Amino acid sequence: AYRTMTITAESPPRDTVDQRDVRRAAGIFKVLSHPSRLTIVCHLLNMRNATQKELIDKTGWPQSTMARHIGQLRERGLVEATRDGTEVRLELAGDVTRNLMDAMCDWVHPETGEQFTSSYRQRAEVGIQ
Repeated sequence: AYRTMTITAESPPRDTVDQRDVRRAAGIFKVLSHPSRLTIVCHLLNMRNATQKELIDKTGWPQSTMARHIGQLRERGLVEATRDGTEVRLELAGDVTRNLMDAMCDWVHPETGEQFTSSYRQRAEVGIQ
Protein backbone atom coordinates (compact mmCIF):
# COMPACT_ATOMS: atom_id res chain seq x y z
CA ALA A 1 0.00 0.00 0.00
CA TYR A 2 2.93 2.33 -0.66
CA ARG A 3 2.80 5.15 -3.18
CA THR A 4 5.23 4.85 -6.04
CA MET A 5 7.80 7.63 -6.37
CA THR A 6 8.50 7.66 -10.11
CA ILE A 7 11.12 9.96 -11.55
CA THR A 8 11.93 9.77 -15.23
CA ALA A 9 13.76 12.02 -17.64
CA GLU A 10 10.33 13.39 -18.61
CA SER A 11 9.23 14.05 -15.00
CA PRO A 12 8.67 17.75 -14.35
CA PRO A 13 10.84 19.26 -11.63
CA ARG A 14 9.16 19.33 -8.24
CA ASP A 15 8.86 22.60 -6.38
CA THR A 16 8.18 20.86 -3.10
CA VAL A 17 9.40 17.72 -1.41
CA ASP A 18 6.61 15.33 -0.46
CA GLN A 19 7.41 14.26 3.09
CA ARG A 20 5.53 10.97 2.59
CA ASP A 21 7.99 10.11 -0.19
CA VAL A 22 10.91 11.15 2.00
CA ARG A 23 9.70 8.94 4.87
CA ARG A 24 9.13 6.02 2.52
CA ALA A 25 12.61 6.37 1.02
CA ALA A 26 14.15 6.64 4.51
CA GLY A 27 12.31 3.47 5.54
CA ILE A 28 13.64 1.60 2.50
CA PHE A 29 17.20 2.69 3.18
CA LYS A 30 16.81 1.83 6.86
CA VAL A 31 15.76 -1.72 5.96
CA LEU A 32 18.67 -1.99 3.51
CA SER A 33 21.14 -0.63 6.08
CA HIS A 34 21.13 -3.90 8.03
CA PRO A 35 24.02 -6.08 6.77
CA SER A 36 21.96 -9.30 6.87
CA ARG A 37 19.12 -7.84 4.83
CA LEU A 38 21.56 -6.29 2.40
CA THR A 39 23.23 -9.71 2.06
CA ILE A 40 19.87 -11.29 1.17
CA VAL A 41 19.16 -8.60 -1.42
CA CYS A 42 22.63 -9.03 -2.95
CA HIS A 43 22.11 -12.81 -3.19
CA LEU A 44 18.74 -12.28 -4.86
CA LEU A 45 20.32 -9.80 -7.26
CA ASN A 46 22.93 -12.39 -8.24
CA MET A 47 20.62 -15.43 -8.25
CA ARG A 48 17.57 -13.63 -9.78
CA ASN A 49 15.29 -15.73 -7.52
CA ALA A 50 15.70 -18.28 -4.76
CA THR A 51 13.83 -20.16 -2.10
CA GLN A 52 14.35 -19.37 1.56
CA LYS A 53 16.14 -22.75 1.87
CA GLU A 54 18.56 -21.80 -0.94
CA LEU A 55 19.34 -18.51 0.82
CA ILE A 56 19.87 -20.36 4.12
CA ASP A 57 22.29 -22.71 2.33
CA LYS A 58 24.18 -19.68 0.96
CA THR A 59 24.38 -17.82 4.28
CA GLY A 60 24.35 -20.57 6.91
CA TRP A 61 21.84 -18.59 9.00
CA PRO A 62 19.06 -20.19 11.05
CA GLN A 63 15.63 -20.35 9.40
CA SER A 64 14.14 -17.96 11.98
CA THR A 65 16.75 -15.30 11.22
CA MET A 66 16.22 -15.64 7.48
CA ALA A 67 12.42 -15.51 7.83
CA ARG A 68 12.57 -12.36 9.99
CA HIS A 69 14.78 -10.48 7.53
CA ILE A 70 12.82 -11.62 4.47
CA GLY A 71 9.63 -10.48 6.21
CA GLN A 72 11.03 -6.99 6.67
CA LEU A 73 12.19 -6.83 3.05
CA ARG A 74 8.76 -7.96 1.84
CA GLU A 75 7.01 -5.49 4.14
CA ARG A 76 8.91 -2.59 2.51
CA GLY A 77 8.17 -3.93 -0.97
CA LEU A 78 11.77 -4.81 -1.84
CA VAL A 79 11.24 -8.57 -2.18
CA GLU A 80 8.32 -10.45 -3.69
CA ALA A 81 7.31 -14.06 -3.14
CA THR A 82 5.73 -16.31 -5.77
CA ARG A 83 4.43 -19.82 -5.18
CA ASP A 84 5.93 -22.41 -7.52
CA GLY A 85 4.20 -25.69 -6.69
CA THR A 86 5.21 -26.42 -3.11
CA GLU A 87 8.04 -23.86 -3.11
CA VAL A 88 7.92 -20.14 -2.53
CA ARG A 89 10.37 -18.33 -4.81
CA LEU A 90 11.74 -14.98 -3.66
CA GLU A 91 12.97 -12.26 -6.00
CA LEU A 92 13.68 -8.57 -5.96
CA ALA A 93 10.51 -6.58 -6.47
CA GLY A 94 10.63 -4.96 -9.87
CA ASP A 95 13.14 -3.13 -11.99
CA VAL A 96 13.41 -0.19 -9.58
CA THR A 97 14.76 -2.44 -6.81
CA ARG A 98 17.16 -4.19 -9.19
CA ASN A 99 18.35 -0.85 -10.61
CA LEU A 100 18.87 0.56 -7.11
CA MET A 101 20.91 -2.47 -6.09
CA ASP A 102 22.88 -2.46 -9.36
CA ALA A 103 23.74 1.20 -8.76
CA MET A 104 24.76 0.48 -5.17
CA CYS A 105 26.95 -2.45 -6.25
CA ASP A 106 28.59 -0.33 -8.95
CA TRP A 107 29.29 2.36 -6.37
CA VAL A 108 30.71 0.26 -3.54
CA HIS A 109 32.73 -2.42 -5.33
CA PRO A 110 36.35 -1.24 -5.48
CA GLU A 111 36.93 -3.02 -8.80
CA THR A 112 34.59 -0.57 -10.53
CA GLY A 113 37.24 2.11 -10.11
CA GLU A 114 35.94 5.57 -10.92
CA GLN A 115 33.06 5.52 -8.44
CA PHE A 116 35.40 6.05 -5.48
CA THR A 117 38.13 8.60 -5.22
CA SER A 118 41.37 7.02 -4.12
CA SER A 119 41.29 8.92 -0.82
CA TYR A 120 37.78 7.70 -0.02
CA ARG A 121 38.74 4.13 -0.92
CA GLN A 122 41.81 4.33 1.37
CA ARG A 123 39.70 5.71 4.22
CA ALA A 124 37.09 2.97 3.72
CA GLU A 125 39.76 0.26 3.83
CA VAL A 126 40.98 1.39 7.24
CA GLY A 127 37.46 1.91 8.56
CA ILE A 128 37.42 5.72 8.68
CA GLN A 129 34.04 7.22 7.74
